[in-house]
Amino acid sequence: MKRQQLIWLISGWVLAGILGIMLWAGYRQEPTEPPRPSERANFVNLVDPNYPAADDEPGWDYRQEVEADLDGDGSLEHILVTARAERSPSNPNEYLWDDGQPWQVVVTSLEGEKTLVYSRWVQIGQLRVLVGEPQQNERSHLIILELTGANVSMYRVEYNGPGQTNAESLIEVPIINQAGPALLP
Repeated sequence: MKRQQLIWLISGWVLAGILGIMLWAGYRQEPTEPPRPSERANFVNLVDPNYPAADDEPGWDYRQEVEADLDGDGSLEHILVTARAERSPSNPNEYLWDDGQPWQVVVTSLEGEKTLVYSRWVQIGQLRVLVGEPQQNERSHLIILELTGANVSMYRVEYNGPGQTNAESLIEVPIINQAGPALLP
């Protein structure tokens, strides 16, 4: 066996031994519990007062709507996701997006009471809103994914009735070098 092959063989066995010791030492450590949700909760306000509710204002043409029972009362709430972006005059299926625009999420109860859940300026990006599956003894909640040119943020919003919401920041990841423009809806 050549000297170089022998060095590689010995190096491999030494590395395998070190990794084995590290795994064995990690296995022997006491298990730790993940933080409880109440200990890690980071509640945030997703409503910027600079962008009041846009009730039927012109220019808020981008709209996505869905219904779901968010407060667990058996009746469906109406969820509206809207952005201030006008339709293209040449193609009504396309929107005239700027470098940024205000986005809003409004939940309307069966009685017609509106709750502004999200109202912010989104710079070079978009908003995605999903209805989460209810977990054990929980209600459905909204998952808001905020994609901008500077970061990606995810929020969980609990709707407990008109005017009663709790928004929790789940994750916020800054984007340093973006590979291209954020996709538009």
